[in-house]
Amino acid sequence: MNPKTLTEINENAASIAASIHVLRPLSWPLQAGTSFLEKWNQGQRELPKIEKPNVNYAEQIEKLEDLKNSFTADHPLEIYTKKTIEGYLLGAQLVMANGTPEFQQLSSRIYGTPSAKMPGIETTNLEAAYRIIEIVDRFQHPFIGEPEICVTAQQMKDYLESQIRSCFGQGGPAVTLVDQLPAKATASSKTVKLRNATCYSQYDYDQLNVHEVMTHSLTALNGQQQPILKLLARGGPRTTSAQEGLATFSEVITGSIDLRRLKRIALRIIAIEKALQGADFIEVFSFFLESGQEEKESFWSAARIFRGGSVGGGVIFTKDTVYLDGLIKVSTLFRWAMVENRPNLLDLLFSGRLAIADVFDLEPCLKNGLVAMPKYLPKWYEDIERLAGILSFSVISNLIPTDQIANYYLKGGEGD
Repeated sequence: MNPKTLTEINENAASIAASIHVLRPLSWPLQAGTSFLEKWNQGQRELPKIEKPNVNYAEQIEKLEDLKNSFTADHPLEIYTKKTIEGYLLGAQLVMANGTPEFQQLSSRIYGTPSAKMPGIETTNLEAAYRIIEIVDRFQHPFIGEPEICVTAQQMKDYLESQIRSCFGQGGPAVTLVDQLPAKATASSKTVKLRNATCYSQYDYDQLNVHEVMTHSLTALNGQQQPILKLLARGGPRTTSAQEGLATFSEVITGSIDLRRLKRIALRIIAIEKALQGADFIEVFSFFLESGQEEKESFWSAARIFRGGSVGGGVIFTKDTVYLDGLIKVSTLFRWAMVENRPNLLDLLFSGRLAIADVFDLEPCLKNGLVAMPKYLPKWYEDIERLAGILSFSVISNLIPTDQIANYYLKGGEGD
């Protein structure tokens, strides 16, 4: 296909996709949490009443179908374009099917499930989540649990703005404080939104910077620089696993992740499985409470799972599966690409929003210039020699059976 024609298809698809929102219509209003917790503390155990979103993406679906059928995908650029269009079609269908069994089927297809096996191994996401919690709960240290400082939303805003200026100059996203924001933060190429009137922790400084700004905003901005694949600026539902995996991997590789954050990721996967097996909202909310989360955090942790589904259980939103699954996939890709000396695969992760499989398809296109190298890179990736050292040690250390080594010394083995 003529590159100009493919560029036009990308631009048209991106324009249509801009009006398709997955999380926004499914998100619960903040009042839902306030109302539920007030009744809960009065002894009333009532399922939250959430108005079913009425969203019609029929027009967008029709236009995207026409675009998808307007060309044959033979070249890697065409394959990426068609797959991404198909991803937006699934996302639009998902939102329109909210509250129905079809919603559950589409959610599982797009984001996976806790029972799915992790890439290349027999371990499931659910088994990995239980293992993480076992390790986290077993590890006790006198420094853990000390009071954290309370960082205000304005302080967080000031910090992120300084980080944005140092990386993007004047071309970075604006940081705004938002009252009605269920998540602590969201990020795009234009705006980083922070929830106002929130007490952020000392860990949030680095976590929100490397996760939201230096991954989500950065890849979107790099995608805007692409000469042909304009959809790389938007990605879509099919790229969520790689995006969240890369963002969470950046927390790990920079030492920004903490035990509570890691446990939250694992707890959500277990909660998803409970809801899939029929647990209702109150049962899942109680599970988070019993796992050590505060009431407000427990409510919104459960809300993430039931948004778009049924508070009675069985029909839920499985998106939170991708954080651990994506982390393992991205981490594995980093180590494999280093061992095989294929750095272009890693460069592609920052060139825009794509799925893991796309980096292998598009690798030749990066080499011949059809896909542009990333204009912006996070500092931890720019320091490639240090990164390579960490990854090299990771590859070697994973070969060592820790239980056998520990047992050797516990049985009186001598050191060097």
